Amino acid sequence: LEFHTDLDSQSMKRIIIIGAGGFGREMLTWVRQSLAGSPVKGFLDDNLQALERFSKDVPVLGRVQDYQPCEEDLFVCALGRIEYKRQCIEQILARGGVFTNVIHPSVVLGEDVVFGQGVIICPYAVVGADAWLGDFTTVNIHSMVAHDAIIGRWTQLHCHVGITGGAVLGESVAVGSHASIQPGIRVGDGAVIGAGAIVMRDVPAGAKVFGVPARLELIQEVAGG
Repeated sequence: LEFHTDLDSQSMKRIIIIGAGGFGREMLTWVRQSLAGSPVKGFLDDNLQALERFSKDVPVLGRVQDYQPCEEDLFVCALGRIEYKRQCIEQILARGGVFTNVIHPSVVLGEDVVFGQGVIICPYAVVGADAWLGDFTTVNIHSMVAHDAIIGRWTQLHCHVGITGGAVLGESVAVGSHASIQPGIRVGDGAVIGAGAIVMRDVPAGAKVFGVPARLELIQEVAGG
């Protein structure tokens, strides 16, 4: 995996942010603070009127499904819903688009951290030594990924999340705000960790866990009739 935030290689490039919702509008500021050498060209969003109520100096350029990347474009995906995020990213990749990492200047990075492409690390996050973040992962404000932790592709960590030392998260895991994954715990692909949960046992793929300590969601079948 490569670290894609070399400003020299991005000279003359222009950033396109996928998603003009709340996270996208936050990302506009953070991109400007993180990638000062690359101006923002605009947003892609299915809602072409997404910015009508806001005073932004860049436009919605069009819908993801309609946009054809050009050589000057670098993409950042600011979408929170994993399935939709993945769908949009894969459409742009299939047309030859290139994604860059956004690592905010306030982030504290340990030594020998490994990043994939399209990684977003928001203000005041911490990533410890020898952690591994896969392609298109997002670490939101004030979250921590401790030493030797592994975060799989597409995974979303919301605000104030704690991923402690040696924890392993699979692909497409959603971790709610203020949740904590204890040391060495493994979380399977597609799992959902509820806000505020403390995860003290391994979580199977596709499971949803909530509470302190975190427990599997109980699903009760109600017979019709």
